[in-house]
Amino acid sequence: MPQVLDVIVEPRYDTAFIPTAGTQQISFFSNPIGTGTSVWATASTKTIADTNMDLAGQLAAGYNFVILAFRMMPSFNATIADVTLGFNGAAFIFTIGSKDYLRVPARTLPAGGGQFIGGAGATTTAGLGWPALQNNYSIAKQPLELAQTQNFSAKLVWPGGGQAVTTTMAGGTTAGAAGLPVTIFLDGYLKRLPQ
Repeated sequence: MPQVLDVIVEPRYDTAFIPTAGTQQISFFSNPIGTGTSVWATASTKTIADTNMDLAGQLAAGYNFVILAFRMMPSFNATIADVTLGFNGAAFIFTIGSKDYLRVPARTLPAGGGQFIGGAGATTTAGLGWPALQNNYSIAKQPLELAQTQNFSAKLVWPGGGQAVTTTMAGGTTAGAAGLPVTIFLDGYLKRLPQ
């Protein structure tokens, strides 16, 4: 008799800063809840607002995930200049084990949700692309499967040198952390053993 799994539609996500001083690389999914530095909570480790990862770079035993699409969402207070500086010239790389499964210009990953501010005279932007969940970098015709305890990672890299950004978080940030928060979403299906 086949094992019954509980299947839910819930993305895996993680948030990190593009620092105001610029950087060559930012890693995602490497700091689970309770570790690293929170983008949103003052003087705190990562919380559910930053990530929904329970382990660093892998799913717990009994959990599998089918990736159907990728999204990248900058903070809602990102300026147009920061989105331009932060993502033009950057590449997004997604790796399972030691193999790269997606390498694309970062600007090709739309946000797919959230607010959208634009038009003549607009100085801020809340996302990349139109705010509709269907607006994503879809791989649904050839989905990727993350097996339990299998290592995976995502990163933004700037091969030509990191670009400084001017967006700084006001209020809920860890002391000394300043930059443009970016959240990477892996959209798909989480499969888990029933309780």
